[in-house]
Formats: sequence, structure tokens, C-alpha cells
Amino acid sequence: MVSTGRTPHWLVCVLLATAGTAFGQTPPPDIASLVSGARLGSGYAQMIGLAATPDVSAASYEIQSSDPRPTLDVFRVPYQAKWLALSPDADLHWKVAGGYMRYKDDFPTTSAAGESGTVGSRWTGYSVGGGLLAKLRLGDGFTLEPALDVAVARLENSAGYSGAAAPLQPLFDGLLFNWDTDAWLITPSIGLDWSHTIGDAKLDIRGHVARSWIQSFGESTSFQSFSEATNAYSIRADYAQPTSYRIADRALSWVAYGGYAGFFGANRDALGFDAVAEVGGGFELPLHTDRPDSDRVRLAAGYLLGPDVRGWTIGLSLQY
Repeated sequence: MVSTGRTPHWLVCVLLATAGTAFGQTPPPDIASLVSGARLGSGYAQMIGLAATPDVSAASYEIQSSDPRPTLDVFRVPYQAKWLALSPDADLHWKVAGGYMRYKDDFPTTSAAGESGTVGSRWTGYSVGGGLLAKLRLGDGFTLEPALDVAVARLENSAGYSGAAAPLQPLFDGLLFNWDTDAWLITPSIGLDWSHTIGDAKLDIRGHVARSWIQSFGESTSFQSFSEATNAYSIRADYAQPTSYRIADRALSWVAYGGYAGFFGANRDALGFDAVAEVGGGFELPLHTDRPDSDRVRLAAGYLLGPDVRGWTIGLSLQY
């Protein structure tokens, strides 16, 4: 994709405008060559990566770098558990996760006669995968967490044409719109966690970096075949303070958190934004009453903001 940073909306609008102004002329524009040369695969890979990697929060986003403004929804269900002890200071965990992503955008277009129309497009992504995570306790509250994940994903597009955009459907269906593909993802990552107790409260700071190699297969059209890499990072701080309330003999804690996450690399802004900050809070309960380091169930809500994006999240999650 080109490096303007607003590629899915900006570049698709250019392609639609090229076809819209030339539609009905002889010869027609070579749309297949235009789409193939646009290298849209990096944007599609970024969408798939959002569904499969944890750095950018599961949330609802409004991307403000284009008009009309696209919306993005991300949802994940992760789970991990200890598998075996490698040493007194090292454990190996297995993990699984499912993900869902929906990216909605409207593309206005104008015909050669000056009539207006719109293509309403929705990309939907699904992923399921698993992997291994090592937790290496380094001392002084630090834990190093290398991991390797493998996932399979599906990306589908559905679109509707209205007004002056209706005649463009035979040109763009199967190229830009109304197509699907499957993909493999291989994601090595590394995290560093630091935990510190302050009285009866706990402060946890974690950084994470991941790189995903994404290869499509089973494409409904060969024009949408792609092999791309995406990169993501995050840093996050959580502060938990027990309250005087107990539920099912478990101490209820209030939680405040803040973080910053994003993409890096050549196509970091392929979806119209490349970084987002998050602040939020909520409550959590330990799963076990006899272990101070037990996994926790958390109910929380947060607000997300960045130079080109706004968003919010609310949900129930497991904290490991």
C-alpha cells in the first residue's frame, strides 16, 4: 500500500473515482490491474492481525482520519493455563484464543454525469489459534514472557452499492468488494512484566512486542492473495487495591489502568491510525481464595484515544 497513512479509505476512494468518471467510456479502465497494483494486502493483513493479536484492546473504535469515518469493533476470548514447570523459576503455559473483527466503511463516488452514490462496505474477520508461553521469573518482580502462537483466520467482505455507484458493481465485485479469504498466522512475541506490592495494593507494568507473518489461502479471487507481516507493541500499567467488600469469600479489589499500544513498521497506519492510548477502571475478584497470585475475573470499562481514533471498551475478562 502507499505510504499516505489513510490507505483503505483513501485508496479505495481513488479507485472508485477512477472507475466512476470513466464508466461508460471506451475502453473501460483496467480495474484488475489498478487493484493488483494497489497492494491492498497489507491493510487486509492488519485487519486479520487485530482479530488474532492482543496488543490493541478489544473495543469499539471510530477512525477519524477520513470522512465518512470508518468504525472498527474488536472482540477476543483468550484462555491460558500452566502446563508444566521447567524449573523453580520457569513455567510453561498453553493458551488458546478466538477473535472477531468488524471494519465498516462507506465510500462515496460520483459518476461522469455528476451523480452521487455510495458503496457501503463491511470487512469481517474471525480467528482461532493457540500457542505456548514461557514465564521466566528473573527476580525483583520481573518476569520475561516469550511466546509463539499459530492461528487460522478468515476475512470476508460484503458490500452494497447505491445511487450512482450501482453500475460499478460488475467492475469491483470480487476485486475490492464481496470476496473472502482464509489465512495462516505465525506470531512470535516477547513480554516483560514487573509487579510490585505497595502495602496491600499491587502495581503491575507490562510491555509486549509481537510480529505476525500472515499468508492468505483459499481466496475467492486470486487478486486478493497476499503474504504480509504486521508488528504490534503495547505497554500497560494496572493498579489494584483491595476493598472491605467480599464476594463468595473473595476480596473485591478496585482497579485503575492505563496503557499505550499501536503498530510499527512500513504499513503501521494501514487502517487509518497507528497508535491509541487507553485509560479505565473497574473491579476484580481472585479465582482462588488460597493463592495471592491467583488469576482474577475483572469487570472494567475504558476510554481510548489517539491522534486519529477514539474508542471505548467495557467487558468481563480473565487477568493472568
